[in-house]
Amino acid sequence: MKAIVLGLGLGLTGMGHAALADDAAAAIFGERQLALAVDDRCHLFTDGQRNALDAARLQARGLLLREGIARQALDDYTADLHRQAAGIACADDAVADLQHRVVNAYAGWVRIPAMEFPGRHFTWTASRTVMPDTPVWSIRQDQGDFVVGVSTRDDRRQLSFALAGQPDATSAILVLRDMDRQPTLYDATMGGIYAGPTEAAWARWTPPRFAETRIWARGHNAGRLAATLAETEDAATLFDFPMSAADALAARDPREAARIDLMDRHGRITASHYIEIGDFAAALAFLRGGDQRDLAGSSAPEPSAP
Repeated sequence: MKAIVLGLGLGLTGMGHAALADDAAAAIFGERQLALAVDDRCHLFTDGQRNALDAARLQARGLLLREGIARQALDDYTADLHRQAAGIACADDAVADLQHRVVNAYAGWVRIPAMEFPGRHFTWTASRTVMPDTPVWSIRQDQGDFVVGVSTRDDRRQLSFALAGQPDATSAILVLRDMDRQPTLYDATMGGIYAGPTEAAWARWTPPRFAETRIWARGHNAGRLAATLAETEDAATLFDFPMSAADALAARDPREAARIDLMDRHGRITASHYIEIGDFAAALAFLRGGDQRDLAGSSAPEPSAP
């Protein structure tokens, strides 16, 4: 318990990818995971504070996985931490100190306006800025020919995909690995023997054709809104998906890619674009951890027995 109490200052104020070594990432992952495990029993934190802990935990987890740490090793370590947490009394002074440190760290963390969450090839940028009557990207990955992420407009969030042109595209499908039919990553390149997809040579782990989950876009726009989010003055196309699609994206492995298929009015696929999932889950936790509606309840409850 001493390690988690002493280490909680690390990462909550803006953990950067470049500053992390494997041992630091492992420490951040373990500390945040243990804090969350203690919270499961003792009900220490608000939702925003849990999201703050989870954002750091998920970013550290993504880095460790990309550096070659086996997912099973992290799962075993997590189970070990839960067993440790089960042996800590909620009334322990160390738990109260832990709660105090997280609450204080959150007060600073929640005021950070934006953070970057780099992956192996692309970066998710999360911003808490909201502009009345103006659509903004709250989370975005910019691959040059398209932008994807969480957009906010009229106080509503949605997973959005925007790109210049594509006037013939009338619908879009987010394609993810079906985790029930294919529980582990699917390497279409067979360890690099074969090239990645034509549209994304960098993508190694992609949704397998035999195990795909598809989520259809619920909205389509080809006007000024599309041009604003595609960041172009020319014609553009925008597709919106429900926020449940963002949660589904966040649930996948940070090493894999998702795909968006564009279709014309005849149901023919006209283009496919790949998204590096990376630390999208951490970016989403960062965004939700700073929600204004949570600030009013930023002081945590008293630890509960046992």
